[in-house]
Amino acid sequence: MHLRGAILWCVYMVNVKGKKILVLGLGVSGEAACRLLADRGAQVRISEGFDTPEVRIRLETLKDHLVGYEIGGHTAKFCGNSKMVIASPGINVQPLCLRGIISKKAVVLGELELGFLFSPAPIIAITGTNGKSTTTRLIGSILSAGGRHAVLSGNIGNPLCGEIDRLTAESVAVVEVSSFQLETIRKFKPHIAILLNITVDHYERHGNYENYKRSKFKIFENQTEKDWAILNSTFLKDTITKNIKSRCIFHSHKNKDVIIEIDGKKEFIAHEKELFLKGTHNLDNIQSAAYASGIMGIDKRVIRQSVVTFKALAHRCEKIAVSGGIEFVDDSKATNIDASRAALEQIQGKVILIAGGRDKGGNYASILSLVKKKVKAMVLIGESAGIMDGAFKKAVPVTRVSSMREAVEKSISLAEMGDTVLLSPMCSSFDMFSGYKERGEVFSREVEKLLLSFGRRPRQTGSLKV
Repeated sequence: MHLRGAILWCVYMVNVKGKKILVLGLGVSGEAACRLLADRGAQVRISEGFDTPEVRIRLETLKDHLVGYEIGGHTAKFCGNSKMVIASPGINVQPLCLRGIISKKAVVLGELELGFLFSPAPIIAITGTNGKSTTTRLIGSILSAGGRHAVLSGNIGNPLCGEIDRLTAESVAVVEVSSFQLETIRKFKPHIAILLNITVDHYERHGNYENYKRSKFKIFENQTEKDWAILNSTFLKDTITKNIKSRCIFHSHKNKDVIIEIDGKKEFIAHEKELFLKGTHNLDNIQSAAYASGIMGIDKRVIRQSVVTFKALAHRCEKIAVSGGIEFVDDSKATNIDASRAALEQIQGKVILIAGGRDKGGNYASILSLVKKKVKAMVLIGESAGIMDGAFKKAVPVTRVSSMREAVEKSISLAEMGDTVLLSPMCSSFDMFSGYKERGEVFSREVEKLLLSFGRRPRQTGSLKV
């Protein structure tokens, strides 16, 4: 992939009329990229690796936007002559180049980069292993309360490319950014870039921790001294921070309260005990959101009102039912070990833990002591069940099942009054589900159905203060 060519293309990309462009992947990101390019006169072709009913439905809605397509695999015959390629974040382009399917001379950009090139609005970008969605939504909530037109997009579920027509120069694009998306940036430059944390994750894509960390720090690489970088103070001694050219703000949850200090002006926002969201991880998220909002000129009273009332997201430590003194908690969004650690640390009493999915190369030994302390039994599902069985069976009783229904049924049989049945997988969902949302929704449905079948009507609900 030619870097120089990519940079030159970035300069002229906003004029795509008549250009032949290949889009790799027909998920939500690929669809949004297709529509954006086609609406601006590009000749768009699509290559999708899967052939599913969902793909065919999406393809049907796009038929008037495309000049060609292939589904069920990426082939050199279809893709090999493409000079300009937009890649969806879920597609690792490097192997396709090595196999000759994509030309090594092709200019390859990601959907995030494409959206940035067309965006008229300043961007606040949020990345990190955990807390991205919470922080993104909180920033959007604060900005909106302060009278700014905030548009949320990115890894949160609606691609930036799909929101371009809603943005003006007076808007603020608040974008959740994954390491996969950052791999393919060239000129992407947020006015405010936030790095929340980095823990073990996505080794299946990045190979090791250092590669993963470098991908996260790419969020800062195009910033200038006119921009802002917001980081947790754990990165203060990391030599990689020396490469950041923007104005850096380091903060720590050790302060216990939400306080922002911008250009020498220090302002108190809220006491930790006033926050609805509990836990040190959420204090870091809230602190980052408060700083970003303060930089954008939002009054501290508006920031305070928003942060003290903001509640947990769906599928993130969401209490979905209580029956017979047993709580049922959906933490499907915990797709890595550290996210599950945060959930376990906040739950009182013993836990029946439903875990498993597609393994991401994490070190399960790192959570073993906490599991011994908090978990009564584990119920494992998905591709990683065998690996996790080997990692945890000496610490707690482990049962392997083949479906979410079986997992819920077994958990109910093991739980007693005062226990919590917690879905917190530590793994991605793509072995059994379309995403963590579907996994959480299936868990909730199975809980409700099984409780009703046992003659227990679940009492609703709310969110844990986690």
